[in-house]
Amino acid sequence: MHEEIQNWLGEKIKISGVLACGVRFPDRKTYTRNQSAQFEPVALENACRCLADTFQVIHSNHFAVEHLRWIFGGYFVYGSMRDDGACFSFITRREDSPLKTDAVNHLLEEFKKLQA
Repeated sequence: MHEEIQNWLGEKIKISGVLACGVRFPDRKTYTRNQSAQFEPVALENACRCLADTFQVIHSNHFAVEHLRWIFGGYFVYGSMRDDGACFSFITRREDSPLKTDAVNHLLEEFKKLQA
C-alpha cells in the first residue's frame, strides 16, 4: 500500500523547486525524500508529525482547511491532509523558487487524489 506513495515521493522530489517532501500516515509511518543534507530525515519526520498534528487540531475544531503553508526563515512548508488521515508536506524556497502557485496547488491536489 505504501509502496505507491514512496514511488510518488521519489517522482515529486525531482520537481524543480521541491527541496524536501514527506508523507505521514495515521499509523505514524512516515516516508521522506530530500534534495540536500540540510534537510535531515529526522527533522523531516518531525516536521511531517507536526503538520499532521496541526491538521488534527484544526479539524477537531471544525475549521474547513484543505492546505496549509508555514513560513520558516527562507522556506515555505506546504501541507495537505487527505480524508484517510495521510498528510503530505513539502518544502520550497521562499524567494526565487521555480515552483509557482499553480504548480504548488496541482501537487497538493494530486496527493489528495492518489490511491494509497
